[in-house]
Amino acid sequence: MSATISEIASRIAELEVQLERALTEEVEEKRRTFLYVIEKGKVAFESDVRAAHRKVRQSVPAFLREAPVASLLVAPVIYSLIVPFVLLDLWLWLYQVICFPVYGIEKVDRSRYILLDRGQLRYLNAIERFNCDYCGYANGLIAYAREIASRTEQYFCPIKHAHRCAGAHKRYHEFLDFGDARAYRRELARLRDELKP
Repeated sequence: MSATISEIASRIAELEVQLERALTEEVEEKRRTFLYVIEKGKVAFESDVRAAHRKVRQSVPAFLREAPVASLLVAPVIYSLIVPFVLLDLWLWLYQVICFPVYGIEKVDRSRYILLDRGQLRYLNAIERFNCDYCGYANGLIAYAREIASRTEQYFCPIKHAHRCAGAHKRYHEFLDFGDARAYRRELARLRDELKP
């Protein structure tokens, strides 16, 4: 990696730490503002807030009446993805259980990626809560899969592509340069060691 790219990547890492700190502070501020706490992984609102949420909830019949017809017609296609998503989820679990211990790769914590907390919001009707959990599951699962794939790539082939890679994962910039055979032989063991628990 060139000195310029290394410096930029280092600044990005520093900014990511600052961003994480700021996001954590903002979440704490929002908890105080919207009067909720998290107890044993569950969100708990104060009773008057729960009552106010229920008052603004739209009924399911009203929601369906106001929904564009096109949205209702494509809903089965959207929801049909649950089958491949669940199969992917099961396969990723099996993949990690079987393969990662063999190679000494630390397993990815699924619970950090798949968050289904928006379904607890009582100002959403049943359809809206289902949609929020569905989207949370789908996007969380894809992020979880990407992290598993990036650890696998770092173990087996931590080499950058010859062409610019759009949307590269966070590990990619530490990979070895395309065509640098000596660095590959010299650095492969180190990159694999970084994946150990």
